[in-house]
Amino acid sequence: MSVFNLTSTDGLRLSGKVHSPVSPRAVMTLIHGFGEHQDRYSDMAADLNRSGIAVVTMDLRGHGISEGKRGVCNDYALLLGDVGAQLTKARQLFPSLPQTLYGHSMGGGIVLRYVSDPARAQGLAGVIASAPLISLPKPLPKIQTAAAKIIRKIAPGLTLPHPISGDQISTLEAEQKRYEADALNHGKLGIGLAVDMIENGDIVLGRAAQMTLRTLVMHAVDDQLTAAGGSKHYAELSPVCALHVLEGCQHEMHNDVTRPQIYGLMSAFILGPIDAKMATA
Repeated sequence: MSVFNLTSTDGLRLSGKVHSPVSPRAVMTLIHGFGEHQDRYSDMAADLNRSGIAVVTMDLRGHGISEGKRGVCNDYALLLGDVGAQLTKARQLFPSLPQTLYGHSMGGGIVLRYVSDPARAQGLAGVIASAPLISLPKPLPKIQTAAAKIIRKIAPGLTLPHPISGDQISTLEAEQKRYEADALNHGKLGIGLAVDMIENGDIVLGRAAQMTLRTLVMHAVDDQLTAAGGSKHYAELSPVCALHVLEGCQHEMHNDVTRPQIYGLMSAFILGPIDAKMATA
């Protein structure tokens, strides 16, 4: 594992890591979820490495050890730009390998938005969205959303408490305790980021029918943080989306009893195009 730093377009230092086997066959760029950080995916990276897949991770602005006020981003375009910079780094490190983009939760919504632009999707082998934030289990009242937009203009740096409990993350007690004990996790949600995350779901759904990049979406049917219904709606609209809805688990399916199944789905999806090319060679 090696580390790297990127500088965002607005001058923030973003911290990243590269997890790679000796002879990788493919690469996955990973975008984590709200309130967490890249190191929570070390088990995933290790498993994918064993399958010959390199993984490039990064702490989003306002998360982990990257710079920025915790949970704050007042312009979603900055997040999309940071994803682009991370992908560029992955391509520089592994220029000849197929590239897949992965995101979980907030990160899942971000990657679906990113690849909804054909120019950004160009050159990618696929996109994976895990429990993507497309809609909430309990939609916010319109008056509350309108008030948030007004507050955003008045106090763009305002953050609100948004704690996430371990039982919302996983059914496994060990994973619940690990999440709650992690000092790098935070429960601070900037008002601007909150508004953009909700609006992003509508944008993603509005562009789903035009998607051409092969897509894998995975969601827990009983997810308490993001709605499985949003993923189902997206899959109904997209002509290139494979949807897997899992039972008996919570939001972080990769940190629950479904971990082996999730890793298997991901490896098969990432290596699928490579195997198909080898079979027809």
